[in-house]
Amino acid sequence: MPKEPYRSSETAQTFRQYGLGYVELPGALRVESRLTENDPAKLRIGQEMELVVYVHRTDPDGTDVMNYAFQPVPSEARK
Repeated sequence: MPKEPYRSSETAQTFRQYGLGYVELPGALRVESRLTENDPAKLRIGQEMELVVYVHRTDPDGTDVMNYAFQPVPSEARK
């Protein structure tokens, strides 16, 4: 797991590794972002990505804290 001050609802037992990369957005803006895919063999430079929003953690008062990541666009969706 990432070191403190990382805050999520995950534990050492439930933590799932994630990828990290630069995603180029329209207008040549690049952002460093979490990727849903963590296998380098399944990632390539120039690969089309899509934004996903997910619940990162739920605070004790029940508030969902949202986060974003990018995931590879499935090949069948690109046709």
